[in-house]
Amino acid sequence: MPKREGSVETVREICIDPQPSGLRAVYLVETRSEEESREIDKLFLELESQIQVRQLCRGKLVSYVVQAHESDASVLDEIEDILKKSYAFVVTQRSFDDLICRIVRELCEDTGSKLSAIPKCNICGKVEPFPNTVVNLSDDDGSVLISRNYCSSCTAEASAPSNKEFIKSLLAADKRDFRKIESAELVRHPSRKQSIRFRVKDFTS
Repeated sequence: MPKREGSVETVREICIDPQPSGLRAVYLVETRSEEESREIDKLFLELESQIQVRQLCRGKLVSYVVQAHESDASVLDEIEDILKKSYAFVVTQRSFDDLICRIVRELCEDTGSKLSAIPKCNICGKVEPFPNTVVNLSDDDGSVLISRNYCSSCTAEASAPSNKEFIKSLLAADKRDFRKIESAELVRHPSRKQSIRFRVKDFTS
């Protein structure tokens, strides 16, 4: 069961985490046994230290989408070579879009495989395996109450002259009602990480 998100009224900190962009590739493999499925899972698990990896489905059909920096483009070729040498049915695509989502979904239905949960942009609803921007809203103890994902297009549309206006613009466009936070005072909170943090003060009723 999905984790239930917390109340907006209890949010005391907002953290904006810009995510790296890069080259994407989708790999679909029809397996002949559970052992082959485990072998593929192990391959992509080992790749997580080098590139971003997300599973799209599992079962008779195993599919992953990856994202690599341009300097790591050769890794995408290596993955394709390994899979095609080891398995009979392999499909690859060097992008991630609505078409490949539909193909994966239809093949899952045909093979009895199970789709994995994939993030969606909380503004436009687009399936986004690697969100461009992730916003985490936490309580006084630093526990994340609400997590929101935004695609590159919606992030670009929310551009603003300051980080404070940027986060308010994103939350204003979000499908969830964040009006209380939009009207609250946000105070920049120092952070040693790349993330941008704000303390939430003085909610307006």
